[in-house]
Order: sequence, then C-alpha cells, then structure tokens
Amino acid sequence: MGMIKALRALLGIILCLVLGISVWLAVQSQVFHREDIPFFGMTLRAVKEDSMAPALSPGDLAVVVSRETYDLGDVVLCGEEERSFLRLVGTAGEDYLVRTDSQQEGEETLFSPQAVQGEVVAALAGAGTLAGFLGSLWGPPAVLVAGAFLLVLPSLLGVGREPKER
Repeated sequence: MGMIKALRALLGIILCLVLGISVWLAVQSQVFHREDIPFFGMTLRAVKEDSMAPALSPGDLAVVVSRETYDLGDVVLCGEEERSFLRLVGTAGEDYLVRTDSQQEGEETLFSPQAVQGEVVAALAGAGTLAGFLGSLWGPPAVLVAGAFLLVLPSLLGVGREPKER
C-alpha cells in the first residue's frame, strides 16, 4: 500500500512539473508569439526546415548558446527578424559568410557579428515537436487529463486495495 502512495506522489510531482512547463511554453508561444524559448542563458528553438539536414532535422530542438567568437564549421542561428540555422563557412573582414548545408559553394550570405544569435551546441531529436505540442493551446489540457488519468489508474485497476474478506 505504501508503494502505491509513493508512486502516486512521484507521479503527482512529475505531473505538476510537466503541466507547469506546458503552461509556460503555451504562454511563450501563444501570448508572446515567441519561437525562441529563453532558458537559463540558452535559447531553445524548434527546427522547422530540413535545410541543415543531417545536422539538424525538422522536429529537433536546437540548444543555442551565444559566444564571443565562432569557428568555421559551427552551426549558428542567424538573422535579425527572420532567423534561420546556417553553417559558418568563412569570414569577410568582421562579417561572417554562412550558408545552409543544402546550398552549394558560392551561395553564401554575409552576416554581421550582431546578426549571429549563437552557436548550436546540441540538438534534441524530436523534442521540438514535443515542445510545439506542449506550447499549443491543446498542450496544458492534454497534460492535465493524461496526468489525472494516470493518477487514478491504480484505483481503477484495484491495485493497492486490501483484499475483501469472504
């Protein structure tokens, strides 16, 4: 009986955390219309296009960290208003030459150092799709319903009840 209570308590804590994250993501995307998610000095951004495949695939969640300098070959998040993932392939004075992995040599774009938001230090496969769902209008209610169902499931199955005497 004590094990079921401990499991319910752990599940309740996890449910509260996931629900809190889902509400926070929903507010960020639905209220503030942010595609970039600030997170402890990093930026999380869902990958939507396949122009950087295989390094970044649609549905991945890219972890972007701002740096003082960048090296050739780094995948960076660039742009002023419309941001995209690009690979740093060279420099021209102070500016950076960048292109997607699907572009050919000679199709580079020039960006100032101020337009480079940061370097992609990690890509979490599929997490962008999950973050998109949790941040949608359906995310928090779905988490709440699924969590409540999981909390009452042991009772519905009769697990942890004392056996009835005959």
